[in-house]
Amino acid sequence: PITTVPIYQASIEADSISNIPENLIFKVIEKQIKDGISSIVIHAAFNLETLNRMKGKRIMGIVSKGGSLTASVMKSNEIENPFEKNFDYLLEMVKEHDIVINLGNAMRSGCIHDRVDDFQLSEIKTNNKLAKKANKVGIQVILESLGGHINANDIIRWVKLHKKLTKNRPLFVSGPLPIDTATGYDHIAATVGGAFASGFGADYICAITPAEHLSLPTLDDIKEGLIACKIAAHVGDSMKFGLNHLFNNDLELSKNRFLKNWKKQFEYSIDPDEPKKRHLTNDAMCSMCGNHCALSISKMIL
Repeated sequence: PITTVPIYQASIEADSISNIPENLIFKVIEKQIKDGISSIVIHAAFNLETLNRMKGKRIMGIVSKGGSLTASVMKSNEIENPFEKNFDYLLEMVKEHDIVINLGNAMRSGCIHDRVDDFQLSEIKTNNKLAKKANKVGIQVILESLGGHINANDIIRWVKLHKKLTKNRPLFVSGPLPIDTATGYDHIAATVGGAFASGFGADYICAITPAEHLSLPTLDDIKEGLIACKIAAHVGDSMKFGLNHLFNNDLELSKNRFLKNWKKQFEYSIDPDEPKKRHLTNDAMCSMCGNHCALSISKMIL
């Protein structure tokens, strides 16, 4: 499945971050639908009054790229949100091709000290209303929310409140990053935040790479981010479901770890490549304990 954020392309075609005609935005959506996308992200749940109230209220302002572009169009031209204003038209466009709408998280917090505020709560409620409208005509919706940066202590409360306010609609989180100081290691911070969010009820999490906040990711960065995301999802599942069939690989890996069957251990690992690189070829032991291996001693006495 391919997801796009149409206002990105509209901005490129308009060669502007503010003077992007509404008709161009919807022409881009039409073209992307014809190209075969599966879902689109729009930032529809805020208006001019919201933007006016936000001024000076946050450390980081709006950190969503699609949200900031939408806000720029609105403020520069003194118009209301083009996606909310033309939402019925958008529904007609996507319904025929069974496109999923991802209602984006423009109001997410860009640092843990901005916290979840009235602007995010308002967005959650408005997105929920738009989701109901879309569902009534048979269009599937994902709610993107609680992304960005959220202090770990707040994650459970806000995920549960989001689920309550939206009657348990599918929730996508980008991160969240529970600290701001993991620069270069944001994929690790996102693993912690993503695991918490998933465990407390989020349905869909996002891979964050080591290049987050710094640069375009390399292929290796993307691989690391995806592995970290898979770990977060697996931990989240353990919080949601306890031990069930989703953890058969963990069981089989443990059995083979006790037997020192390295090949099988690698097969059952989330990423088989990295452990292969680190383990000495044809060595029955690992280099950590050598002959003092607890497993070997355990076999002798138990």
